[in-house]
Amino acid sequence: MIKDPVTFPNFQKLDFRVGKVVEAEFKEGSTNLIRMKVDLGSDYGIRTIFAGIKKWYKPGQLKGKKFIFVANLEPKKIMGSESCGMMLAADMDNRPFIIPVAKKILEGVTVR
Repeated sequence: MIKDPVTFPNFQKLDFRVGKVVEAEFKEGSTNLIRMKVDLGSDYGIRTIFAGIKKWYKPGQLKGKKFIFVANLEPKKIMGSESCGMMLAADMDNRPFIIPVAKKILEGVTVR
């Protein structure tokens, strides 16, 4: 499904950053969520971010690794906690495939 076009100025509002998962755990009471503490570099610091990937990934597969996140997404309450960002993933056959980032790329680096 093709989505509606987004103007370039609206696209520029999104802040994609490399983040390192410093903590990850299953969210108690949820069948879908993993709660992560993500280091998004000096501009954003460490943020709590939820991802609905529990069916496919374990916290140990995330911890210590780097991925791409939307850093400036409006915070959202999820199961009584606030999620302050979003992990990007490829979606194939309704299954998320998280995209690793090379270790040498520093936390907080902008993705364009």
